[in-house]
Amino acid sequence: MLMIIPKPVRAEETGGVLTLGKTVCLAGAFPETQQYTAELLASLCGVQTAPDGTAIQFREDTSLEKEEYRLTVTESGVTVTASTEAGAFYAVQTLRQIGRFDLDKDASIPCCEIADKPRFAYRGFMMDEARHFFGMEHVKQTLRMMAMLKMNRFHWHLTDDQGWRIEIKQYPELTKIGTVRQSTQLTPNPKGPREHKPYGEGLFYTQEQIKEIVAYAAKLHIEIIPEVDMPGHLTAAIACYPELSCFRENVVTGEDWGIIETIGCAGREELYTFAKNVIDEISELFPGGYFHIGGDEAPKAKWKKCPACQAKIKELGLKNEDALQGYFTTEMLHYLKTKNKALVGWNEILESANLDNDTIVQWWVGDGRKNGVNDWLEKGNRVILSHCDTEYMDYFYSMKPLDGTYNFDLERMGLDGSYEPQVLGIEAPMWAEYARSIAKFEFNVYPRMQALAESAWTQKTQKDFEDFRTRLQEFLKVLDHYGIGYANEEASLCTGADGKRRKLTKDLDWKEDPNKEFLRFAHKK
Repeated sequence: MLMIIPKPVRAEETGGVLTLGKTVCLAGAFPETQQYTAELLASLCGVQTAPDGTAIQFREDTSLEKEEYRLTVTESGVTVTASTEAGAFYAVQTLRQIGRFDLDKDASIPCCEIADKPRFAYRGFMMDEARHFFGMEHVKQTLRMMAMLKMNRFHWHLTDDQGWRIEIKQYPELTKIGTVRQSTQLTPNPKGPREHKPYGEGLFYTQEQIKEIVAYAAKLHIEIIPEVDMPGHLTAAIACYPELSCFRENVVTGEDWGIIETIGCAGREELYTFAKNVIDEISELFPGGYFHIGGDEAPKAKWKKCPACQAKIKELGLKNEDALQGYFTTEMLHYLKTKNKALVGWNEILESANLDNDTIVQWWVGDGRKNGVNDWLEKGNRVILSHCDTEYMDYFYSMKPLDGTYNFDLERMGLDGSYEPQVLGIEAPMWAEYARSIAKFEFNVYPRMQALAESAWTQKTQKDFEDFRTRLQEFLKVLDHYGIGYANEEASLCTGADGKRRKLTKDLDWKEDPNKEFLRFAHKK
């Protein structure tokens, strides 16, 4: 059995083994992937390139789809066939797994024939660093794991009420005042225990660091999508620049999780100018085709009382405050078009009237029949699926077990399968309110990321959870090798010694207490 995650469309062992030896000869098409392969084999297996080495031939076939590939391994060499660098790159990721390059320096590869292509074009993971900051090396490690799993979109949540984590040169206070909160909520109860000390000073990415990470991701065929949340979840920015709010509020960077009433003022030009200036700088750093503006959980109570917002509603002939958010969203969409970017927003933006059909809606909450998602799809529009019932990684496993993540499908979300061509793909967010350490991040994310990758790549008819569990055991050895933590089966499947489902005691898989008791359910070499 070929131990590959995500599972290919077709994979057949043909008998025999190819041993690469000390040298390989890389030839043919796709020079970028050839260079990547040479570097990968040298670093993992000590294999160098030489004209008389084992042949790894790269061939171009324009009849294949963008990310589709063919991989043939015989006792005399390897042939990779694809139509693009991306397809060739994914073939190498498959070769890496079946050859156990990360674990075995002998680089012996079972002879086989593999034909493969993804189900969805968009295969994403979201990291929240606004609430807790993990740093460049952790981001790069996450990107490497995503690439190994053929995931291609990294959604980076860089701003929120509780922290602003990206340098904006026109607004220097954002990374002086906006990065720091004076205390941190530790449990879902805002009146419960708190960490009474400042968090976040100096914890942000400079523009040069952003450029480095974006370039690093590009080599792994991962597009990074920045998110700047607006008009809600903007408290950290308003703490720096009160003129962005309805009443020029003197607020501090958010210290509580959840929804904060403070909101940007959509009735005054200051907010629009700020947003466009931020978009200007960020668009220069992220060359990809998407820009996420959040748009979720935008409370309208202050807009109802704000003279400027009410005047704007009257001036534009809008129905209500929801329509005002729709106007703001459309203004941002039109501005982003001048940057050759598509606007992405969480599904609450559907509450707005007359939303531009070019908007990309990311569905995270609610029934699609009641929140407008089905109506949006009926109009022929596009969505990204990230429903909290299956794809959210910050939830504890007793609420969202591993098989729930794996068994994602449109029908489970109440969508007719005929909408699949309008689904760009799926993405799993890892919100960081209660992930105060990399250990907790890893516990929540792995092995969910492996399940997510298979859900996004593997054809529906090929999926089998028990088969996935078998292949996962081999992949977990890679995590062990790199010292990456993960939830064991007792935690991820919520099973006891008898194999029956149960809830973990005190839900320790999410509560990161001072004794880190959740680590009793984590596996780390």
